[in-house]
Amino acid sequence: MSLPCTRKAGAALGARAALAALALASPARAIAGNADSPAGGAVIRFCVDEANPLSTTDRAVAQAVAARSGLRAEFVKLNTGDDGVDGDGDDAKIDLGKVFAKMADQCDLIMGVPVEPNGAGVPHGMQATRPYERTGFVMATTGAPVRNFDAMAATTDVGVDFLTVPNSYFDTRTAHAEHVYYTNDDLLAALLKGEVGAAMVWQPWLVWEEAAHPHNLRTVVMNMPDAAWNVVALYTPRAVAQAQAFNQGLERLEQAGQLKALVAPYQAAGE
Repeated sequence: MSLPCTRKAGAALGARAALAALALASPARAIAGNADSPAGGAVIRFCVDEANPLSTTDRAVAQAVAARSGLRAEFVKLNTGDDGVDGDGDDAKIDLGKVFAKMADQCDLIMGVPVEPNGAGVPHGMQATRPYERTGFVMATTGAPVRNFDAMAATTDVGVDFLTVPNSYFDTRTAHAEHVYYTNDDLLAALLKGEVGAAMVWQPWLVWEEAAHPHNLRTVVMNMPDAAWNVVALYTPRAVAQAQAFNQGLERLEQAGQLKALVAPYQAAGE
């Protein structure tokens, strides 16, 4: 799944790249809910993209929210990675409202969609649930952690992923420090080889990658414009009742103190 893109790319929506990759997912299939879900009663159906680094958390939150609402969770399993979708080339040509509306014919809630904290980035024709997660871009280093972007850019080269929000942080004073890579894998490899002294990376992807291949990186949350993003579920007016049940279940989950544990370690960007 691609990342929230930079406004320099001319995207009409802040999270267009991420949304487009999800929207182009391979055909969905329904799979049964967890055995812990209620055996009977009303069903709430969730779309989860297995290629999204947040997918495990998305599924866990969906299960817990459904249980709190007395509903049975079912999942429509997607995998954008199966189609080799990178989400960059044709993002601007995609009518996200229409594509997501088509996806919503197969499920009630589309999990794992990043939107801006002010709510911008929701495709036309769709609505968003309450945020259940807050994440974003982090500064990663192999040595001492760095919190100040200007200080870092003044002393070392900084890697970024192509057409993502961190591209917009560089100006005439700092442009010399910017090194652009076309994939997260290339960006991480450059950091590990010392080609750059720091990398600004989408936190969910980095956490996902580090879980599989630990590199003992130091990461800090970036206090920069558009670095923090809310993660929501999308739905159409047809699924208003299910969305209301989701929001109510989410509130109960928060009040019970369970949500923070479910969304860790991504919650760091919201603290």
